[in-house]
Amino acid sequence: MGWDTVLTISVIALLAMLSPGPDFFLVVKNAARYSRRAALATTLGINVGIALHMSYCVLGLVLIIQQTPWLFDLLKYAGAGYLIWIGVQALLSRGGVSSVTDENGHTQQQVPFWRAFSEGLLCNLLNPKVTLFFFSVFTQLLQPDSSLHEKILIALIIFLLGIVYWPLLVLLIQQAWVLRALRRVQHTVDRVLGGVLLALGIKVALS
Repeated sequence: MGWDTVLTISVIALLAMLSPGPDFFLVVKNAARYSRRAALATTLGINVGIALHMSYCVLGLVLIIQQTPWLFDLLKYAGAGYLIWIGVQALLSRGGVSSVTDENGHTQQQVPFWRAFSEGLLCNLLNPKVTLFFFSVFTQLLQPDSSLHEKILIALIIFLLGIVYWPLLVLLIQQAWVLRALRRVQHTVDRVLGGVLLALGIKVALS
């Protein structure tokens, strides 16, 4: 595998992460509302989800998913249901979760680490478009006789990009000037992000 392939994989994966989708909107929502620890827990969940996607791509299990329509449909509807659920939660949120004020005077909701982690994990793992994306990357960039090392290299590149990108997004959103802007329109932000997640869930279900 040449450096041109490595660069192609890196660019494709980075563009996919930069493209607003369920993971992106969930991280923005949680980074704006949760403490840094909880927001980073969300990104950890997303990256664990990516690692699981990479594992079945390397093992070739994605072919089973592709050749078993009912299994993919089950994944699709589970993912759509979850996106709709977290979208509705955001739309109905009234700040009922306990909160504290950080050193900059911003109110942050305190949520358990595992709740924030599971939100990221399920959002990524149950998104059928993520499955299709990784499947397309592996099938387009690898040959039938590609070695296990080449498959692992692709998986590692995508995983490491996620390890870097998602926490950086949290740090960006939690910059004081960004939070000040978001807090002025917090109610609207919650409704917009909730509506986007709800719409994405409906779109997934109907696609």
